[in-house]
Amino acid sequence: MRKISFAAINGYGVPRDILSDMSYHAYLVQVFNHLWRSYGDARLTLIPAGGKTDLFPPYKRTEAGEMVRWLKPRIKKLKLKWDIKTCGALTALENMLAVKRLVGNASGIYFCELSRRAKTQRLAREVFGDKLRVSGIEFDGSAPGYDLKTRRAMERLDVRYGLLALKDPAWRKKLEQAARLKIETLRKTNPQVRAQEIDRIALAVQKKYLTRL
Repeated sequence: MRKISFAAINGYGVPRDILSDMSYHAYLVQVFNHLWRSYGDARLTLIPAGGKTDLFPPYKRTEAGEMVRWLKPRIKKLKLKWDIKTCGALTALENMLAVKRLVGNASGIYFCELSRRAKTQRLAREVFGDKLRVSGIEFDGSAPGYDLKTRRAMERLDVRYGLLALKDPAWRKKLEQAARLKIETLRKTNPQVRAQEIDRIALAVQKKYLTRL
């Protein structure tokens, strides 16, 4: 088993209650158990990553903060020598860059949802070089998760714009602005529609805002 010093965990939205949310439980229990079996006796830094994507008033919670709520009791119960740091950006790229600032040249593993693995691997090569292994976790049972055409189109654009942003600070700013606009749009969308169409809404915002620049 390759020695690592950190494990980053990418977030995917802020649920109403992470302690009873089936999708996050399916995700985090796989992540946690893998790390426990492989590195349960080691000192390890866990880095939940994800910002203020809360769609429920007063919109103050972060993905990272909610994952900490799920992780901390388990770490304490098993008396693991793990600590937790967080990153709270709105885009995959900004979270990855924030993790890089925390860990420097250390080796680690980066967990993401399975359909996002290709994007995460591509951006990770640019940010971490060969110091990072990406692990995709299958847990998304939502309706948008089965719309692979939309998901793949969204991921391709994310990679394209992410690579541009790494080279151009102006594009990094535009990418963050687009992410904020996406969250604002989703907050105004009917919850029933949002549950079925979140990827299509996100893709439409992405195309409308970024392709016109």
